[in-house]
Amino acid sequence: MKYAIFFGAFLIAPILACDPTHSDQVSALGGEAPNVNEGPTHRPGEPCLRCHDGAFGDPEEFSVAGTIYRGAEDATGADGVTVIMTDATGSTHTALTNSAGNFYVTPGDWTPKYPMQAQIESGSTKVPMLTLISRDGACSGCHVAPASDDSPGRVVLTLDDGGTPP
Repeated sequence: MKYAIFFGAFLIAPILACDPTHSDQVSALGGEAPNVNEGPTHRPGEPCLRCHDGAFGDPEEFSVAGTIYRGAEDATGADGVTVIMTDATGSTHTALTNSAGNFYVTPGDWTPKYPMQAQIESGSTKVPMLTLISRDGACSGCHVAPASDDSPGRVVLTLDDGGTPP
């Protein structure tokens, strides 16, 4: 009887993990960029937590992830930027962007309690986010290009005129 229950659960788990809405959202992202391997530098600016959500069979789970760009109109990621995050309990975690401007935090490293605050820093430039992050740790959930009524635009270290965001 134990084997029948185990075998039945083994067969049902993959079926439960198949979420057509999730699969459609992942498929809508399209393929990988040419000459970019899957890994920490792939898919800058895309919704990291869409795939890195901890679902059965998906890649490693992230609790917070995003991309920092050099400027609002510059699609080049900013390497070496420190992302400082503070959650509702006062717990703070820092992450460093890679060569694509990407950063990510795994639940084993830190799982924030919302709402959360964020600030980016590079050298003497410090850019605090003026609003609270209240729903999840996917920066691109709100920050997409171009800026519009629905989005403040990319997370940037400097504005195109050389200044820093307000």
